[in-house]
Amino acid sequence: MKKFRDFESAREFVRKLNFKNREEWREYCKSGNKPDDIPTDPSQTYKKDFKGVGDWLGTGRVAD
Repeated sequence: MKKFRDFESAREFVRKLNFKNREEWREYCKSGNKPDDIPTDPSQTYKKDFKGVGDWLGTGRVAD
């Protein structure tokens, strides 16, 4: 099983990338640039802490 960053560190990293929506996040995951310790599907990795894509990306939107 992969070892991922803790939720807060991973979310902080992702928010600095300034993605506007889920589609931009998906493209980034496919690009090969995403570090291995950042999960592609944070809703599965961080079930307890994950509050939605808007929170993950820092857009403030509930649904993207």
